Amino acid sequence: MRGSKFWASLICFCLLVMVTVPAMAADPEPTKKDLKGISPQRYKYLFSVAGGAALGAGIGAIAGGAPNVGKGILIGGGGASALYLHTHKKDTLHGWRNWAYVASYTSFGGGLGWTLCGCNRGLVSGILIGGGVTGIWLAEHPQHTTPTAGTNNTNNP
Repeated sequence: MRGSKFWASLICFCLLVMVTVPAMAADPEPTKKDLKGISPQRYKYLFSVAGGAALGAGIGAIAGGAPNVGKGILIGGGGASALYLHTHKKDTLHGWRNWAYVASYTSFGGGLGWTLCGCNRGLVSGILIGGGVTGIWLAEHPQHTTPTAGTNNTNNP
């Protein structure tokens, strides 16, 4: 019995050393190559949506506290996204552009409905109206997007 406790303790110690020693090893110094892909220029769309949401949250906080912050985030983020998509017609989100339009106007409509009504029914109505109208518009007026693996553009003129 005495020997089994020794071997169990030795195995636990070895496992502990194998796990903790690599975790404490020093990381190499970051270089410019490591940080190359992280820039606002590469993710302009995401930075603009986050900036619009932050601006909306700030205006909502100034206008009346916690419930208005959520409304401001929806309106600001959706509005910034829609504005960016309308002003940057090329090379934005490639095959996901139509979904980004739907998400933008769904958020914007939900925020406006919630602000105007001040109730959950206004939020739900705004979401349904914003997303539905955008979906109908995009079905009637398809956007020219870059083909992806899931799309077949052989039938489109």
